[in-house]
Amino acid sequence: MQVLKIKPLKYAAWSLTALVLAFAFSVWQVRAGTGKDTRALCIECHKDMEDLARPNIHKPVRDGMCTVCHNPHTSRFPGLLNLAGSELCYRCHDRRRDFTGRVVHRPVEEGGCLVCHDAHSSENTALVKKTGGKGCFDCHHEEKVMAGENVHPEVKAGNCTICHDPHASDVEGLLVGDRTVICAGCHKGDAPGFTEAHMGFRVADTDCTGCHSHHSSSKKGILKAVLHKPFEENRCTSCHADGSTGSLLKTGTALCTQCHADTMEGFNKIFSHLTAGKGDNPCGNCHDPHGSDEKSLLRARERRVCFSCHNDTKEMVSQSKHIHPKLNTCSACHTSHGSNNRYFLSKGADTCSTAECHPTQGVFTHPVGDRIIDPRSGLPMDCGTCHNPMGAPE
Repeated sequence: MQVLKIKPLKYAAWSLTALVLAFAFSVWQVRAGTGKDTRALCIECHKDMEDLARPNIHKPVRDGMCTVCHNPHTSRFPGLLNLAGSELCYRCHDRRRDFTGRVVHRPVEEGGCLVCHDAHSSENTALVKKTGGKGCFDCHHEEKVMAGENVHPEVKAGNCTICHDPHASDVEGLLVGDRTVICAGCHKGDAPGFTEAHMGFRVADTDCTGCHSHHSSSKKGILKAVLHKPFEENRCTSCHADGSTGSLLKTGTALCTQCHADTMEGFNKIFSHLTAGKGDNPCGNCHDPHGSDEKSLLRARERRVCFSCHNDTKEMVSQSKHIHPKLNTCSACHTSHGSNNRYFLSKGADTCSTAECHPTQGVFTHPVGDRIIDPRSGLPMDCGTCHNPMGAPE
């Protein structure tokens, strides 16, 4: 009896090719508007797909082209899908047009389209599972966003997408545009009483979030939680010429150091952040002169402030599989203003081996310190000789 011999590799390669061709043909079918309606056959078993009374139906479902997304026989992916996650969605939806930007919403970045959208049908437009803030608050906790007693009307109404893009943006915070333009869409600078409400200062076409919280606040007028003392005490002319919007009585660090003289000691180090100043007052790169919802009047969350300049680190971290657990708090390891240590490390080579972090480093591990010289660089060995403290791809 002759035994039939099958060549597994050749057969597997043929099967993969057939699968690719079948999927490509199904995509062509839906784009060309051709192909067989298989819905009647599929719902013989999948009864849950029989009810298509919802007002918004995904086009392949409406046209009965189940095989555009599903393989009727076998698949390497759950749900017999032809591809995994967002890669399947991007076969029809233009990734480059709608889902790319300097800032990408995490579900989009991680390929989680179905976190927000239903794949088959929905009561809501764009196949979203929940409308307005209801969907957003599944991840962005409502009690935090609306923690203050004074809540922005659009936030209270759940109209998040008036200010934020749900997919991607070139502006921090996934904003749909420049803050000045967004706020001016509702708060007109030429409206009666607008200038008077701001103590006579012409604040039209300025960044409203320098003084006001964008979601909620415990202060009247949705003012930020922490206010610069001159601003809180209505002593605006301490820094501004009377009636101006941006003209300062003094420029550069002299304006700030007339009150914060002791702060300059922190900058008088071998490595100083003042050397990277932009504009006529480098203090304003990190701190807001009016108010903030963060400590030390930071313009935003600490990590976001630092990454606004350190784009190389941000890019590296975004591509890392493992990141430092304290990456959101840069000041846990670095000093903010200046340091005599490289990389602004707060305790130099001993920064990692603090009691609350890695107390055994240098004791039961590889020797480090001033007397242990790296032959490649001639510098003392420390944790950074072998480890990247920000993140690593593997």
